[in-house]
Amino acid sequence: MNILKLLPTDQIIAVLQQDCCEIDLDFMGFTEIYEKLAEIIPFQFTVIDIGCSYAAQAFLFKDHKRYIGVDPSYQIRFHTRNTIHYYCSIQKLIELHLGLNIDLDETFAICSYVPDEEAKDLVRKTFKNLFVFYPSNKSKPVLNKIAT
Repeated sequence: MNILKLLPTDQIIAVLQQDCCEIDLDFMGFTEIYEKLAEIIPFQFTVIDIGCSYAAQAFLFKDHKRYIGVDPSYQIRFHTRNTIHYYCSIQKLIELHLGLNIDLDETFAICSYVPDEEAKDLVRKTFKNLFVFYPSNKSKPVLNKIAT
């Protein structure tokens, strides 16, 4: 699937024209992983995307209960009707926001390409439905079974 086909033109312009934008139309960032996860995560689940960056992948989860993008950088991000963005670290999200209206039994956390080992460990300890991936010798993909 070409994620660009899902993105509204006005959002593409807003994201790509902002100062210091690190992506362009040739690079939408690791969307193959997100495409596969969107196929297996049940629609009634909330998806928490840790390290969401510009969050173009939000459109892959537009039919899920909610998409929560978490990233400490302040930038314009892609969004759908079910999107909530937090501009903070995963540590701050869990400390300040996680207990608020989130059913952990029907939440799936994605932590992809986040180099912070502490954040990855916290994701593994906090969420039972998760995917953690960072391509290095120290980290292996983790995909826990989704509760049914």
